[in-house]
This record gives sequence, C-alpha cells and structure tokens, in this order.
Amino acid sequence: MKIKIITYSFIAFSLLSLNLLFISCSKVEKLEEKEKKPNIILIVLDDAGYSDLGPFGSEINTPSIDKLASEGVMFSQFNVTPNCSSTRASLLTGMDHHRTGMGSHVVVTENQKGKPGYEGFLNHRVTTMAEVLQDGGYYTMMAGKWHLGNKQANTWPSGRGFERSFVLLNGGASHWDNTPLFPNKPGTYINDGKPVQEFPKIFYSSDFYTEKIINYIEQGENKKPFFAYLSFTAPHNPLHAPDELIKKYQDQYKDGWDQLQLRRLEQLKSIGLIDPQIAPQVRPEWIPAWDDLNQKEKDNASRDMAVYAAMIDRLDHNIWLLVQKLKELKAYDNTMILVFSDNGPSKTTMEDYLNLAGADMSFMDTFDNSLENRGLQNSNIDIGPGWAYGIAAPFRLMKGYQSQGGVMSPLIIKPPKQWNQSTSHIKKPVHIMDIMPTVLDAANVDHPADELSAEKTLTSNNEVELLAMQGKSMVQLIKGEKSIDFDERGFGSELFGIRAYRKGNWKILKLPEPYGSGKWQLYNLESDPGESKDLAEIHSDVLEELAKEWRVYVEINGVVEPDKPSLYSLPPKKSKVH
Repeated sequence: MKIKIITYSFIAFSLLSLNLLFISCSKVEKLEEKEKKPNIILIVLDDAGYSDLGPFGSEINTPSIDKLASEGVMFSQFNVTPNCSSTRASLLTGMDHHRTGMGSHVVVTENQKGKPGYEGFLNHRVTTMAEVLQDGGYYTMMAGKWHLGNKQANTWPSGRGFERSFVLLNGGASHWDNTPLFPNKPGTYINDGKPVQEFPKIFYSSDFYTEKIINYIEQGENKKPFFAYLSFTAPHNPLHAPDELIKKYQDQYKDGWDQLQLRRLEQLKSIGLIDPQIAPQVRPEWIPAWDDLNQKEKDNASRDMAVYAAMIDRLDHNIWLLVQKLKELKAYDNTMILVFSDNGPSKTTMEDYLNLAGADMSFMDTFDNSLENRGLQNSNIDIGPGWAYGIAAPFRLMKGYQSQGGVMSPLIIKPPKQWNQSTSHIKKPVHIMDIMPTVLDAANVDHPADELSAEKTLTSNNEVELLAMQGKSMVQLIKGEKSIDFDERGFGSELFGIRAYRKGNWKILKLPEPYGSGKWQLYNLESDPGESKDLAEIHSDVLEELAKEWRVYVEINGVVEPDKPSLYSLPPKKSKVH
C-alpha cells in the first residue's frame, strides 16, 4: 500500500513538475512573443489630397513623411470612403462603415432612422482596433479628431478601448482655440473620458495632439507594446497655420489652381505613380478659371493655399518630433507607422457648412479675413472648389464623391525593421477596411470573431452580435508573399446616395447630375484613373456583373440610401473666392 502511495505521489509530483515546466516555458514563449510585438502608430491627415505629400509628388515640404516612405512601402491604390467619419469607422473596425453605426455621415435621413448601422456612433456589434489590441496586451492611446459619436460616454474613445485620450468629438474646429466650426454646435473636447472644462491657454491643434501622444508614450508602461492613434484635424478647414510657415509658401501658388493641377500631374508621372499618357483632369464648369479672377480674388486664394500648405508642413514637423522621441526611447525600429488621409480634398466652403447646419451666416462677420490675417488667429478660411480641383490631380472631383478624387488616399507604411519587405511601391487595390486586419496580424493579436466569415455574427456574453472583420491583412502583401486576393476582391461604397463598386481595375460609378449622368458609368482605372471615358456601352457585360455584385454588397451591409439629396448631390453654385 505504501509503495502504491509513493508511486502515486511520485507520479503526481512528476506530472506537477512537468506541468510547472510547461507553464514556465509558456510564460517564456509569451514573454518572447510580447517582446517581438511591434508598437503601432496610426497617423491620419484630415482632408488632404492624394498628391499633398512629398512622396506622392507634392511641392509641400514633408521630409519626415519622405523618410518614412524611404524606409517603408507606398500604396498608390489605397481606397478610403469620401468622408471623415465613415473612413474612421472602417479604419477602427476593419468593416464597411454601414455595419458600424456610421452608415451615414453623422446626419441620418428619415428612412434611415432606427435602421441597424445608422445609429450615428460606433455600435457594439463591432469591436474597435483599440479594444482588441488592449485585450492583446497593448497600451492604447489617442489624440485628435474622433467624429464617431458624441452623445454618450460609452461611445467616446475612453469607452471604446483607449486607455488615454484627448480628443475633439466634433468633425472640426479652430486650430488656434476652441472656436467651433458651427456657432450652434460648440466644439466638445474630452480628456481621458471627462469633458474639458478649461481649454489649454496655448494651443495649436497639430502641436498639441502630437505632444499628447509623446507624453502618453513616455508615461506608459515600458514593458508593454503601445498603440497610438494620432488623428490630426489638419488640413481640415478653417485653415490655420503659424505665420512664418505661411510666408514660406506665399509665392508658391500665385499662378493658380489650373497650373497646380498640371504641375502635380507631371510630378506624379515623373515618379512613376501615373502613366505618362494620362491627360489632365478637365476643370468642372462650376469652378472658375484662375485667369477669370480679379486681382483681389487671386491674392486671397493664393494666400489660402499657402496656409493649407503650411498646415501640412507643420504636421510633418510634428511627425519628426514623434519619430525623434521614438528613437530616443529606442522604440523606432520596432514601431510600425502608417500615414494616410481620411478622404480627398474638400471643396466645401464655410458658407456651405453654415447652410448645412442651419446656422446664422453672420457668424462669418465675427472673423478678420483680411489678406494679412488669413490663416492667423480669428480668421476662418477654406481652400474652396478651385484648389480642391488642383490638389486632386489627376482624379475626378473631391471629398464627398465616390469618384477617385474623393476616395484615393496616399498610404505609407513603415514596417518594423525586422520585416523583410519586398518592394517600396504597391499598386494593388487595397481598402481602408484592410488597416485593422493588417495591424492585428502584425501584432499577432486575434480578433474575437476571427473564426467567422464576414457575413456571420458571434453572440457575446451580453447578447450583442459581434461582427467579423471584412478587410484583409496586407502583411503578406508588404512582404511579397501574397497578392492575388487583392486583384480578385471587389468592394462597394455608398454615401449620400452616391454609389460605386470596384473590382481590380474596373469601377462602376453613379453620380447625380451634373457631376455625372445619374446612371451607372464604367471606367478602367488602369488606363483612365481620371474617370473620363465611360465604357458602359462597350463593356456592358462588365457593368452588369459589377452592378450585380453591388446589389449583393447592399444586401450584406444593410445599405439604406437616403430619401433626400445631400450637399454633394445638389447642383453646384458657381464658386467664388471671398
């Protein structure tokens, strides 16, 4: 009996030892895995155009972004949605924005109210990148523009996975102080889940948000990898920049938007992002020719564009400060940095915004928009349709539209140093939904609904149906290991009742008159990135196939088209410079 007891005890002890050894080895493996996890930084520009960054042919000085591009990969076919909130919704969830609660751009029409996906905030059928990374052991932080729900605290960043945050809940505001975008909609700033009661005395948006991220990184747990979301509000209007930087660009744009469009196009050709035979984009008739402006209009407009350029210049300087801090902390090599814009350049003037908000136009009388003060404190200016046309080269239209000028964004990814990237330029069509799967793949963190297809849901403990991501990881694409999926995949888009569907180089687009024909049009984006040659009659079979896939897209994502026109579907007024 004793022998049996000893034997059993020995066996038990041996099993316990083996178990402890297994646990110990597991801990070591997890520790090593943890040490290998890269830091992640998302840097998002607000309303910047495709060719606004140096690596994409810009005349604007962006040496820090240039350096990131030289150490990483440029994506020349990166598709976003044509507006701020919808792009951010897809970015943080890896899903089509109609499923996230941001099916419409903040305001929903009567026929959309109460429908799933049109809640006006990130709903709880989706989990955010910050929530998943936090569960995966990451220290999460955010500074800048949120624009994904502002009515309840559980819809703020602090309620969606960000441990530290200082954010503007609204879509825009002054870059110098807390003057709101609309007089009837005050700007709301939130600091770590609590409304800001006393606004900072010294404030310039890009400087302040970058400083916050740097401080959060310094204050974080050194043993944890971090995820930082730096969501700039620049260069969204109102346009504001330091005076010395405005002066740097004061003579750059005096020949106007028509010439800028041509210069940008030639630059894109010279660096190989656009084929040499691509023709300039025809200026819409509702945008005046630069030569038709009087001298005062030209002076004001060239100053406005100088301010816009200065905003991007300053933003780049702040990226330099962030990179220097990473290098000081010896964290740069193991940090993955992604830089892109949320949509194309904006033609929307402040008068348009005020009309949209039902605000009193006398609000503009409270500002000093004299030539010398444009872009400085107590001014309120925008680039307007003319410069938006020039910046969007060689693409059609701009922010708000599903045409290429509204949805093409410059994407740069600087991977961790240990990756063996195979190329510096990727031409495959990728989508904003692909960012979250890419980040999770790089971080070796699983999404809670990974085992499901994008069409299925998972019921969590609190009975909320959790949706699986729809995007694809680009990690293998960056490493040169896999690419065919991106050519064969199709993706749809709808906002403000404007439709599009792209598969490979084929795209169908339905724009309201006079922006389009009001019917489906078909374009081959490889030979015609400016969407100038409608091939609907020549390739009717292609159009019908894509239209069929569009209908499936609508069904899967619960798209409800608005029952009234939006700012972007109304007939345009002849553009003016104020």
